[in-house]
Amino acid sequence: MRWRTALFLALVLVPARLGLGQAEVVENGRAGALPAGRVSAARMMNGPEIRAKLGLTREYEGGAGLSSVKVAVLDSGFEGVGGGRAYLPADAVIVEHYDPELIRRFNLGDPEFRKGFEPGNRHGRVMAQIVWGVTGARPEGPRFYLLNANGPTMLRRAVRYAIESKVDLILFSGSFEGGGNGDGRGPINRVVDDALAAGIPWINAAGNYGGRVFNGPIRPLDDGYLRLRKGADVASLRFRNHVDENNVNVTLTWNDYREDEDAGTEKDLDLFVEDWAGRRVGSGEKVQVTGVPQADSEQSRNPRERVVLESLPAIPYFPKDPDYCYRIRIRAKGGRFTSEDRLRVLVTASREAYTPPDGGPPRSAFEFVDASDQGELYPPADNLLALTVGDGSPSSSMGPTVDGRTKPDVLLEDSRAYFSDGEVSSGSSNAAAYVAGAVAILKAAAPDLGPGPLLRIARQGPPLPASILADRPRAVNATSSVLRLWQAPTRAKLVEVMRAPR
Repeated sequence: MRWRTALFLALVLVPARLGLGQAEVVENGRAGALPAGRVSAARMMNGPEIRAKLGLTREYEGGAGLSSVKVAVLDSGFEGVGGGRAYLPADAVIVEHYDPELIRRFNLGDPEFRKGFEPGNRHGRVMAQIVWGVTGARPEGPRFYLLNANGPTMLRRAVRYAIESKVDLILFSGSFEGGGNGDGRGPINRVVDDALAAGIPWINAAGNYGGRVFNGPIRPLDDGYLRLRKGADVASLRFRNHVDENNVNVTLTWNDYREDEDAGTEKDLDLFVEDWAGRRVGSGEKVQVTGVPQADSEQSRNPRERVVLESLPAIPYFPKDPDYCYRIRIRAKGGRFTSEDRLRVLVTASREAYTPPDGGPPRSAFEFVDASDQGELYPPADNLLALTVGDGSPSSSMGPTVDGRTKPDVLLEDSRAYFSDGEVSSGSSNAAAYVAGAVAILKAAAPDLGPGPLLRIARQGPPLPASILADRPRAVNATSSVLRLWQAPTRAKLVEVMRAPR
């Protein structure tokens, strides 16, 4: 999700009346009411336009059955909910910490382990607001479950809580930089599979890693460093940073994740980052281990290395010298690598754009020169039965998956959401929340709609428009509808699709 201020909104948009209400907070899985309040709350403004774009026609107006639909939003933060503002229907449930009895019964880690919401993070709350706006923003529903999924352990607990609460759909507008090999399997996807096996549709954002990922084979040279590309310096990947004090993260993973979390690996790679003069500015040199009950600070039971570069200096770009860049190097330290082994490098920056001093239009603050421009989906966006949603912007992650499946399943051309406080957000998170709102309406019309039929419905849309294909050739890796997702939204059509062969 990306934000920007839009001061002109008050002049062109008319605020909608929303029902005031108060969420209930759950402590250790037990609900308790908060005192009522009537404090100003930012509202989503363009819900009707999004409904029209999604093809949610008058057959669905009135919200028949919507009050009985349960929507679980799994996220790391829900800042603002429960603070006296009527962001959502009054019967919304917020769960930050899970009941120790639930944790013990389903073996969800140490009951003493608690990890709260990220302070100041309102991402999850905004996702729920978007879902509510698409469904019509009625006080009577749907009923929201805002569940803490701040890390793999909390994700497991959130999914189990959702299953036990018999929710009708799950929205997860996030991904994990590790926990899988890009083929829809691994420990993160195992958790998602539990929800799918319970018949709960899972809607996942594709992620906003467009142009930020390199995929390639693991090919050690004689000195142990890996051959990564063609050119004068084959053992490097290049990136440019155009603004000072930018925070850049470089994450290396390789395809030795197992089905069990922290299963360990005997294959060991090291990660290094150098500046344009060859001086090392960061390294990840943990020792990958297996069979160790508890890894120490210099060990890792996951096939992953990460380098965090804080306040990275800018370097000038010389068109005559395209290799004047920061460089990423990877070295094989242990284990036997074969032709089947592959790696992924993800490079992200806290500053994505800047305004040049000449007054021209905004420019990219960061470039990953050797990005692969495909294979950018991280778990669980690569899950086989999850409905993965992206948008038409260059930053939206694209497939295919490592095992050759087309993803994302749905692309929305425009994911912008306008709010009454003058803010505008966009990105694949928004797109996923839009689709989740549509799925909530479909579930109200056809309660038996499950993950498989939902994928078939989503893939029945028209081909991608020429505007997206022209601006972003890698969008050909996606199949689905942009805009009118469900063109025949009637109960009879839904039942027909649900009964079709898998």
